[in-house]
Amino acid sequence: MKKRMALIFLTGMLSAAMLTGCGNSNRSSDETVTEDGKDPAGMVHLDGEEDVSALFEEIYGGVDEELLPFGIALTELSMDDDDLISYHTGLAEVSDIDSIYLSESMMGSTPYSAVYIKTKDDADAKEVMQQLMDSVNPAKWICVTAEKQIAANFGSDVFFVMGAPETADAVFAAAKTAAESRNMAVSNTAEKNNPI
Repeated sequence: MKKRMALIFLTGMLSAAMLTGCGNSNRSSDETVTEDGKDPAGMVHLDGEEDVSALFEEIYGGVDEELLPFGIALTELSMDDDDLISYHTGLAEVSDIDSIYLSESMMGSTPYSAVYIKTKDDADAKEVMQQLMDSVNPAKWICVTAEKQIAANFGSDVFFVMGAPETADAVFAAAKTAAESRNMAVSNTAEKNNPI
């Protein structure tokens, strides 16, 4: 009986060792991994609301509070609500988009908006970014306009911010740092100044 128990225990230990050697099962399915465990392409998408929320927390933690609007909240937009998506992003075509997250002040007349767009795997993320830059309405609030807008691709996703120049610059700089800390490639930035 003791030999049988020892054999069962040994078999269990060997199985656990083999499973452990098969790789890290905690990696995101959105990451590309080589056999040696290195990640040449980096993370291409954030997984969902929890990851996007953590990204924004890190971004805002890296920006001087005096530059940020009061009462910023993060919301995932419904992909079925064309009017809401158009109002906040200007986008009319969303077939390449998996999800859209909006970070704005709860004070309706504050000209600040940050958007994170998770694209679909086969999407042209650069094209989505350009459409957003070209289509968004920087004067969507009552009587105020976001003076500057900045966007870039984070991996295969899109990050966009618009607001006062010093706020947009600070938020984008913190966002770039947060993306790079997640092993996301950051593209060249697109910038636009809007008349007020």
